[in-house]
Amino acid sequence: MSNSSYNSLITTGETLTVTSPYVVATNLTFENTGTVDGVLLFTRAGLVAGTADINGTIMTVASFGGGTVANMRPGAYAGIAGDEIVIQSIDSLFSTLDVAGTDNASFGYQATLAALSGYHATIDNGTVGMVAENAFTLDANEKLVLDEIALGLFGSVANQASLDIAFAPRANPASNLNNPFIDAVITAEQVVNPCFAEGTLILTTRGEVRVEALRVGDCVITPEGGEEEIIWIGRRAVTLEGAARPEALRPVIIEPGALEEGVPSRRLCLSPDHALYLEGVLVPAKMLINWNSIRQDQSVSRVVYYHIELTAHGALFAEGCAVESFLDTGHRSMFDNADKTMAVLPAEMQRRRELESFAPLCLEGEGLAQIRARIAARQPGLKLA
Repeated sequence: MSNSSYNSLITTGETLTVTSPYVVATNLTFENTGTVDGVLLFTRAGLVAGTADINGTIMTVASFGGGTVANMRPGAYAGIAGDEIVIQSIDSLFSTLDVAGTDNASFGYQATLAALSGYHATIDNGTVGMVAENAFTLDANEKLVLDEIALGLFGSVANQASLDIAFAPRANPASNLNNPFIDAVITAEQVVNPCFAEGTLILTTRGEVRVEALRVGDCVITPEGGEEEIIWIGRRAVTLEGAARPEALRPVIIEPGALEEGVPSRRLCLSPDHALYLEGVLVPAKMLINWNSIRQDQSVSRVVYYHIELTAHGALFAEGCAVESFLDTGHRSMFDNADKTMAVLPAEMQRRRELESFAPLCLEGEGLAQIRARIAARQPGLKLA
């Protein structure tokens, strides 16, 4: 049924069904006020071919009236399944968007194969890929149409998001079991928070203290020699077994002296996205992996992460190494003890991280290459990953 409102809420634990495009541009927002997920369901008539301005380019996209989906909560954290978007008869929507009309039968076959075999497609930073690619393949045009669906749902932020697309058979009452409808189930990949592993020693005014023993009100020592008060401590237990992307969660080990003489002073374990403060920039631990002195811990199946929020985003010392404090980019709810349940899309989190960090993020380029080369030089013969 058409709707003329400008915003529509997907209530926690309930399903919002869109049966026809909205009359005016309407944003569909997941409420996320509890510990269960919400579901946004588009019937086949709920999505049509439309156009949108994506970073200055007018593109064909799947449209429900010109709005975008907002506040979709990623899954697989804190025991929450995560929000879902269900698109009924994805093969029929594909036919509507495939302007060339050359791959309709092929996509229908591949989607059916995926639904019956449990294969998934992924969209990472605008790039479409497949899980079990040897058995499930899409050509360039088919990938483009899937990306057009994501862009129609989320707008340009879909080009920086990480999404999973599962395919599910649905009984077709007008046919036999060998010709089911094929629905798509879209979820957001787990957003990884920068964190300290349990047991990490943090330098405070009362000495080095294990992160799990810290208290709100404690003061940490900063690289400038100052003191900053802890105003919040987040805790999150993560099970790696069965995770969709365990390498995105697996702790990074930094051996003593890997960065420079005596730094870190002891083995340091961080989540992959936790940034170290090196040479005036913030470098995520995962960018320094060399599988020798800095590597991911393949031996653990569960890890408990902590993070420390100061009065302002800054640096503190963990095992004698300068690392960043917690910066709330919209992901506080990922922690088990958070009092907020709202999260934002990965792309928005990354945008805030880049804009609000106390020092520049170093993710590529000559600066990162020089830091990695300096680390490698401490170990003759080491090849960088």
